Amino acid sequence: MNTALHAPQQAQILDGYVKMRFLPMLFAGDFMRAELNIYQYADRFLSDYDGGVWEFAQLPGGGGFMKPEGEARWHFSNPGNYSELDVSAEAAGIIVTALVLNHRSWMYDRHDEEELCAHYCERHRQLMKYAGEHHEADAIFRALD
Repeated sequence: MNTALHAPQQAQILDGYVKMRFLPMLFAGDFMRAELNIYQYADRFLSDYDGGVWEFAQLPGGGGFMKPEGEARWHFSNPGNYSELDVSAEAAGIIVTALVLNHRSWMYDRHDEEELCAHYCERHRQLMKYAGEHHEADAIFRALD
């Protein structure tokens, strides 16, 4: 009997030419608008966000997320659900990317774009699976509640 604790696999930060394929993989043909949404949501929800470099993280089970570069902590504030949280750059990226994936899936559902809606729903599902095993899962799901 194996009693070892399950260690969740980590997202892989991409570099080099592989990064060029990341946004179309994550956001499909809608990647330019979705990327802009990432920056807009970061500006709206991350205190002291004023632009910057973002990293691309690919998930072991498919999909991925964008995250602010570095290891700084970020303050996430959403008056809509009363969440005020300090999170890592990775958790901030997961939260912001999840919000964008969710928003765009609803938008395409309302505009009868079944293929894009299904794509965004799948990417959101993959990200939520990863978030559920993340060491900051409680904060991530509180922010998304």
